[in-house]
Parts: sequence; structure tokens; C-alpha cells
Amino acid sequence: MVFELNKAKSGGGKWYVCKKCNKRRKTTKVLHAHHIKSWDKYPDDRYDRNNGVVLCKYCHDKFHRTYKFEALNKPELLEEYLNGKN
Repeated sequence: MVFELNKAKSGGGKWYVCKKCNKRRKTTKVLHAHHIKSWDKYPDDRYDRNNGVVLCKYCHDKFHRTYKFEALNKPELLEEYLNGKN
């Protein structure tokens, strides 16, 4: 669902776009759906369509290397990351 919402927001049905670096891809092979609120810590938000963003593999890995387990308790760190503070 997150991927389909991403395609609609990025100007049509042709591309999937990384929210951080804006890389455009026709398939989801190198893109990941990332939960804004942790799957484990926020079970009520697991299937909320607004609780996800699409990140390319590089940006997703960099987010988790930067924030590690701190991101599980602080969903606002994703916004910080997306806005370029890291």
C-alpha cells in the first residue's frame, strides 16, 4: 500500500520515489517501505497507510546506521533525517 501511495504522489503511476534522495525507480527492487512509528513499539499503527515512507536501500540503511535503536522510540527522528539534519 505504501508503494502505491508513493506512486500516486510522485506524479502518476509510472515511478516509485525515495522520500530522502528522490531517486526514481520503475520497480520496488531497490526500495524499502519504512515504518515511521516502529512496528514493535506502536502495534496500533502497524497497518496505518500514513505510517510509512518509501526509501531506497541506501537511504534506509543510512537512517538505521545513523539512529540505530533510538529511532524505535522516537518517530520524529525520521522527519529530522528527511529534512537533511543528518
